[in-house]
Amino acid sequence: MNKEKIFIIAGEDSGDLHGAKLIESIKNINPSAEFFGVGGNRMQAVGLTLTEHIKNLNVIGIFEVVKHYSRIKKIFNKTLAEIKKHQPDKIILIDYPGFNLRLAKKLKTLNFDVTYFILPQVWAWKESRIKVLKESCNKLISIIPFEQSWFAKRGVKVHYAGHPLVELSNHDYDRKRFCVQHNIPEKNKIIILMPGSRQVEIKRHWGVFENTVKMLMTKKNNLSFVLIEGENVSIESTLSLVRIKKNQYEAINVADAAIVCSGTATLEVAMLRCPMVVCYKLSTPTWFLAKMLSKVDYLSLSNLIAEEEVVKEFVQGDMNVKNLAKGVISLLKKENKDVVVKKYNKLINKLKNNQNSYDSAAEHIYD
Repeated sequence: MNKEKIFIIAGEDSGDLHGAKLIESIKNINPSAEFFGVGGNRMQAVGLTLTEHIKNLNVIGIFEVVKHYSRIKKIFNKTLAEIKKHQPDKIILIDYPGFNLRLAKKLKTLNFDVTYFILPQVWAWKESRIKVLKESCNKLISIIPFEQSWFAKRGVKVHYAGHPLVELSNHDYDRKRFCVQHNIPEKNKIIILMPGSRQVEIKRHWGVFENTVKMLMTKKNNLSFVLIEGENVSIESTLSLVRIKKNQYEAINVADAAIVCSGTATLEVAMLRCPMVVCYKLSTPTWFLAKMLSKVDYLSLSNLIAEEEVVKEFVQGDMNVKNLAKGVISLLKKENKDVVVKKYNKLINKLKNNQNSYDSAAEHIYD
C-alpha cells in the first residue's frame, strides 16, 4: 500500500488510549503509514509524531473552557496550520467534541478526508451537533451499541465497531501474586481509588477520596487501598496507599471494590468485574447548565450503555464521604457484589462483537 500521512487528534487520556490502539490496527493494514497529530504518551509510543500533547488540552466544563479560551484557540490554530502543512491523506478525530467538531467544520471546507471515531454523545445533549457530523465528516465510527440505530433514525450512517474495552472482560489475574508483589495482606479487602485522569479532577475529587479512606479505616481494619494515578496527574497524600501508574487492570481485576471518577474508567472497571461506586464533581455553573441541558438519567458509561442502574452514582453534592463510604461497605457484602457482577455480565454480552473493535474501525477507515 502507498505511503500515507495520517493526522490524528485526541484531546484527553482516554482518547490517547484508543488512539494508540487504532494506530496499531491501521499499521496492520498499511505498515508504511506515517502518523502526526495531537495525542499523549501512548500514541507517541506507537509512532505518532506529536504536534501537541494532550496535557495542554485537559480542560473540563463550559465555563472552564471560556477561562482557558485563548490557550485552546492557540492550539486549535496551530493544529489547523500543522494539518495544512502536512497535507494528510486521512484525518481521524477521536472524541473530544468541543475541539474536534469545530475542527471538522474547518477541514470540510479544505476538502480533507475526515473520520470521526468515538462520537460525541449527542443523544445526551446538544443534538444540533448531528448536522456538523453529517456535513463535515466522511465516516462516523461508533463504539456504543445503540448509537447506530439512534443516528440511522435521524438519517445519519454510522459504523458500529464494537466497544474496545469489552476485551478486558477476558482478563483474569492472580490475586495472590498481586498481594505479594505489593505487600498487601492476602486476607485484606482491596479498595481501588480512581479520582480522575486530569489534574482539575484531582483538585475537585481528591479531598473527598482521602476523607472517605480515613472513614473506612475507622470502620474496618482489614482494608488495603490502591491508588490508580493517571499518566498526566500528580497526587499528594499522607495516607498509606499502594500507588500504581501502569498495569492498572491487574489491580482492578483482583480488587473487592472501587471508588471511580466518572468517565471511561467506569467501563474499564465494569469489564474487569470490580464492584464500584461512581462519583463526579463539576464547577457549580457547569453543573447547573449540564442539569438543564442533559437528556439522560445517568452519568457513568456503564449505566448509560446498560440503560439501567448497574452501579450507584454520587454526583456533585451527593459526592460526599458518608455516601462513598457507605457505598463501598455495601459492595463488600457478597450478596451485593453478586448482584453487581450479574449486571456486569449482562453489559459485557451487550458490548461483545465478533471482531476486534480497533481492527473493525481501521478497516472501515480504509473501506
